[in-house]
Amino acid sequence: MTDGRQADPGAYEEGDDEHALSRADFLKKGAASAVGLGMVPLVGGLGNAAASMLPEGVSEAEIRRGGTLRVGYVGGGTAETINPSVGVTPIDEGRIQAIFDPLVLLNADLSLSPGLALEWNPNKDATEYEVKLRPGVTFHNGKTFSAEDVIYSIHLMAKPTSAALPFVSGIKIRDLKAINKTTLRIPLKFPDANLAANFVYYNTWIVQKGEKNFSRPVGTGPFKFGSFTPGQQSVFKRNPHYWAHGGPYVDSLKIVSISDPSARLNALLSGQIDAMAQLSYAQAKAHQASHDINVLVSHAPQVLMFYMDTRKPPFNDNRVRLAMKLIADRPALIRDAISGFGTVGNDIVGKGLTFYDNSIPQHTRDIPRAKSLLKAAGREGLKVVLQTSDVIPGFVESATLLAQQATAAGVTIKLKQVPASSYFNPSLQYLKMPFAETQWPPSSLKFFYLQALAANAPFNETHWHSKSFNTLLFKAIGEPNHRKAQSYWNQVQRIQWSQGGYLSWTNADFVDALSKKVKGLKPSAAGILGNHRYQDAWLS
Repeated sequence: MTDGRQADPGAYEEGDDEHALSRADFLKKGAASAVGLGMVPLVGGLGNAAASMLPEGVSEAEIRRGGTLRVGYVGGGTAETINPSVGVTPIDEGRIQAIFDPLVLLNADLSLSPGLALEWNPNKDATEYEVKLRPGVTFHNGKTFSAEDVIYSIHLMAKPTSAALPFVSGIKIRDLKAINKTTLRIPLKFPDANLAANFVYYNTWIVQKGEKNFSRPVGTGPFKFGSFTPGQQSVFKRNPHYWAHGGPYVDSLKIVSISDPSARLNALLSGQIDAMAQLSYAQAKAHQASHDINVLVSHAPQVLMFYMDTRKPPFNDNRVRLAMKLIADRPALIRDAISGFGTVGNDIVGKGLTFYDNSIPQHTRDIPRAKSLLKAAGREGLKVVLQTSDVIPGFVESATLLAQQATAAGVTIKLKQVPASSYFNPSLQYLKMPFAETQWPPSSLKFFYLQALAANAPFNETHWHSKSFNTLLFKAIGEPNHRKAQSYWNQVQRIQWSQGGYLSWTNADFVDALSKKVKGLKPSAAGILGNHRYQDAWLS
C-alpha cells in the first residue's frame, strides 16, 4: 500500500455556467453522461425501491429456505481480513459483502441502485453533495444505522493504509457533516460529476461507528458474523432483520479457503462445498459438456494483463514496453490459455464501458517491429523473469504461452511461479514484482484509474508516475459535459496505450461452478459468483 494522494486544487478547473452540473442536469444525465460508468444514476424519489430483492424471475413460492451454503475460494493465507478498507482478494470481498452493505448497489449489468443511500444531490458545480440515507436500517447488534456511521466509515477509508483511499481522497474529510440522522453533507476538494459511483466497491462498505479491530465485526448486511480463522474458513449466520426483504434464504454461510484449483473442484464434485470461485477455463469447457455441475459464466469487462515496472530496467524504457506489447499473439492466448472465454484486449482497461476509446488502433503481433524496438533500446537478446501464479485462472497458461511467443523476437522469458496466498499480498509479493500478471474487474474507467494509475494509487502495479497525467485524469473525472469528458478520457487512454506498463491481452469472462442444488446465483458483470450475492442463493 502507498501513502495517500494529496489533491492539488490548482490542478482542477473551476466549473462555469456552461459546464456546471445542476441537480436537474445530474438527474437527467447521471452516471452515463457525467462520469460514464455505464450505470443507471441514483436519483431522488427512488425511496425504498431497492428494499424488495427477490432474485429476478423467481417467486417466493419457488424458494426453499434453510441449510448451509458452503463456498470455496482461493485462499489468502493469514493475510485474509474482514475489514472492508483493507481487503484485497476475492475471498475478502466475499466475506465483506456477507456482513456489510454499500451506500450504492452495483447491479449485474453494472447499473446502480440505492443501497444504504437513497439520494445523492449535488450543488451546481458538483463540489458538494447532500446524501439522504435509508431510514429504519439496524446493525446486527440492534443499533440504528445513521449518518454518523457513514462519516466514521469515510474517515477509515481516508487512512493511508486503506484500499478505499482513491475514492475518498477528493473529500474534505474534516468538513463532513451530519445534518440529521439520515442526511449528511459531503464537501469536495474538486468537482466529481458522479460521487455516488465511488461507493459501490467493497472497500467502501459501511461499518458501525467505533468499529476498530474487526475481530467480531458488526454490519448491516445479510449475514451476521459467526467465526473466522484466516486461511481456513469463516462462518456467518442469517440476519433475520435484513432491510432488503426476502433474503437471505440459507440459515448460514460458510466460506472456505482452498487455494489449489484442483482441490477446490474436487471439493465441489465430492459434495464438500456447494459452490466454487474461479473454475479453470479448461475445466469449464469440460464440465459444460458433461453437465455434472452448473458452470456459471458471466460476460464482464474483466481484464487479464501482464504488467511491467516502468521505473526499473529494462521496462523503464518505453521501447521495451512497446516491444512486449507487439510480441503478444492475443487471439492465440485467448484460444489456448482461457479456452476462448474472452475477447481481445488492447493494453487499456474498460472495453464496453462508457468513455472507453474505441478509436484507438489495436495492438497486434508484429515481430519485426518488436525486434527493431529492442535493438534501438540496446536490448537485443533480452532475458526477463515473469512471475505468475495459479491464483487466477489463465495466469500460468498465458505466461507459458507468452514465453513461447517471445522467442520469435529473441526474448527469453523465464517463469517463476508464486504461491497463490502471497501473489496479491502487498506485505509479500504484490507490488514488488517487476514483471508479473494481474486481473482487474472494472465497473468503470474511474474505478480502475483511481486505484491503479492515479498519483499514489494504492495498487500502482506499473509504478506509473506522471503529474500531467494525473491532472488530465482528474479533469476527466470532474467534467460534467459528456463531450469534453470523453475528450479528456481519450487522452488518458492514449497515453496508457502508447506509454503505459500494461499488456492487456483479453477481456475475460468470469467462470465459476455450482452444484446442481444451488439456485438463485445469476451471472453478473460486476463480479464472480454472481458478485458474491449469497443473500440471493438457496438450496433445492
